[in-house]
Amino acid sequence: MNPKAEIFFDAITLLEEDLVEEAQDYRFRKQRTAWKKLGSLAACLMLIASISLLALPRGCGGSAPKMNNSSAPAEASDQNAPVSGEPAPEPADAPAGAPEDGYEQTETVQFTAVVLEIRDNSILVEPMEGERIRRSYDQILVVTRNLERPELAVGYEVRVSYNGWVAESDPPVISGASAIELLEE
Repeated sequence: MNPKAEIFFDAITLLEEDLVEEAQDYRFRKQRTAWKKLGSLAACLMLIASISLLALPRGCGGSAPKMNNSSAPAEASDQNAPVSGEPAPEPADAPAGAPEDGYEQTETVQFTAVVLEIRDNSILVEPMEGERIRRSYDQILVVTRNLERPELAVGYEVRVSYNGWVAESDPPVISGASAIELLEE
C-alpha cells in the first residue's frame, strides 16, 4: 500500500495497522456450554422414559380382582374355561343395580335385541341394528336371576331394560337388568 493511502486509511478508521492484522488472524473457538450437555442428557432420558411407557400393558387404572379366601386359585380357574363349541359358564353372583365402584346410575336404559341362547339364569342376546349399544357389543349376556322372564325361544325379539352398566368380559354381562319384554312377532 502506498504511504499516502496508509495515512488516509489510518485517519479514517483511527485504527492502527497492527490491530487490523491481529483481527484478521483471529481464529474463533467454539465453546461448548454446560446447558447443552445437560439438555442432551435430559432429551435422552425423556426418550427412554417414553419408550418404556409404550411397553407397559394397557388398561392402567382398572380395578384389580378382589382376593378372598373363598375364591378358587388361579390354576383352578383355567380348568373352568370353556372349550370351543361349549357354552360359556353362568356368570357369578353380582349385586343387581350398583357397580363395583359405588357410583349409582339412576336412569334406565333400554335396547332391543334378538335372543341367541337361553340359559338357566341368563340369556345371550344380539343387539338389533341401529341400537346404540351395538356400536360397542355384538353379543351381550343378560343375567335374568330374580327377574320375571317371559317364555322365550331362540330368534325372539326382546326389549331389555337395565341400569346402564355393562361389565367388560367375554361376552359382556348386564347384571342389573330390570325387565325383559317380549316384542310382538
